[in-house]
Formats: sequence, structure tokens, C-alpha cells
Amino acid sequence: MSRHLPYYIILFLLLNVTGCKHAPTKSDVAVKDHQPDTAAMQQLQGIWVDAETESVALRIDGDSVFYPDSISQPVRFAIFADTLVVYAASAVRYPIIEQGNYIFKYETLSGEVMNLRRSEVSDDSLAFKNHAYAPILLNEQVHRDSVLFAPNGSRYHLYVDVNPTRYKVHHTSYTDEGLPKDEVYFDNIIHVAVYQGEKRIFSQDFAKKDFQELIPASFIKGALLSNMDIAPLTNDSCSFHATLCQPDGASCYVIIIKVSYDGNYTMELLEY
Repeated sequence: MSRHLPYYIILFLLLNVTGCKHAPTKSDVAVKDHQPDTAAMQQLQGIWVDAETESVALRIDGDSVFYPDSISQPVRFAIFADTLVVYAASAVRYPIIEQGNYIFKYETLSGEVMNLRRSEVSDDSLAFKNHAYAPILLNEQVHRDSVLFAPNGSRYHLYVDVNPTRYKVHHTSYTDEGLPKDEVYFDNIIHVAVYQGEKRIFSQDFAKKDFQELIPASFIKGALLSNMDIAPLTNDSCSFHATLCQPDGASCYVIIIKVSYDGNYTMELLEY
């Protein structure tokens, strides 16, 4: 028997192998092509408004997207084939449905079609005037103190000092048009102290990293140590309730810090 396959069998195999491959779609090109479509990006330069509400949505300047609120940092964008890519905390892709000199339609992450049109109103530029894009302070420096009595009659003085830092926390939210925007906040360090008369029982600074054994690391990274409340006293300890929240307040953890009257403390998750 011949060791060589007949010609018609070889041809059949080749046709089946090549038939399994598919022609690259525009989306494939958008993912793999690292050369942005500069002509399409240039066509987007200027101010765009929501075609339905007539509200100012964004301004394109160079390779950056600017939003009309004063707390959002500009984000970088690019266009690859039929895909808009916006770079906030991560790259987010939006299929482009239609693009022209005066119209821009794309699909959001939820599948909604957004319809923008180029602004022809000169006053729309005022929405972007004098934006400093400075990091946001959720709290000014705050000092609070309370004199409390334990059930056994002992008197204690408790202090809380909320101190803004220069530690930045980046938070990604989404505009009404479904595009990501990057907001930057300053985190806090909170000092707590407990005194009985002139005797200092406890004194310590707390940062959000001090709670990492109780809260998932993924949450800690984007959270702020936003507040510390003083709780009622018991016979054996006083308590502080630390609140760690996402900057938009959508989710929070509350940690109870129990300080015994001999100066030791423990922490436990109170609620989420």
C-alpha cells in the first residue's frame, strides 16, 4: 500500500482546516490593532451634547475626554476601527454605531445606544471653564470629644481627630452617557484617645490599612476611612466605630474598635 495519501484526500483535509477559520471582524481588529484611528479621533474634537436632553455631555481635546463637572479628572481615549476605548482605572470598550462630523452614536456597557451631537452653542464652553480638577476632601480637619460615664460610674474623656492626608484614592464612576470618569479623593488618618482624668489610657492613629485583615483588599484599595464615631461605654471597655466607604457611599464597612480600660484594643467587623 502506498504511504502517500491520495490527492483528493489531501485536498479534502485542506478545505476543512481552512474552512474552520473565520475572517477577522472589526471588533477583532479593534482588540489587536495598536494603531488608533487618528482621523476618527480628530473628527470628535470639540463639545458634544446629549441629542435628547440637550445637556452638555463632554468635550474632546486631543486624546482626552473632559466632563462638565469640576471633580472629574480628564480621561484618555482612542478609537480602534469601530470601537471607542476610554482609559479610566481600566480600558473600557464601546462599540461605535455611527460617527460623523455632527453625530456620534455608541453602545454603553448596559447595551443602551447613546446619541450625541456636536454642540453649536458657544455658551456650552462655559461648562468647562475654570476647572481645577483638584482631589476632593470629604472632611476638613474635625475634632470631637465626649465625656462619658461607664455603668460602674467611672468617668472617661474620649477624643477623635479626623485628619485629611495627601494619600490619593482614585474612584471610577460613570456619566449619564455611560462613560467612565476618574475622581480623586484625599484619604484620612483618624486619631483616637481615651483619658481617665489626666491619665492617658489609649492613644493611636488609624489608617485604612489597619483594617485590611477584616476587609477585602479589593475594597480597601478604593475606599476611604471616612469617619469614626464614639459609642456608649460598658463596664470593661469603650468603643469607636470606624467607617470605611467607597467615595460615592454606595457601600461601606463598619468596624468596631473596643478599647479596654487597661489600654488594649481589639477590632471586629460590625456590619457591611
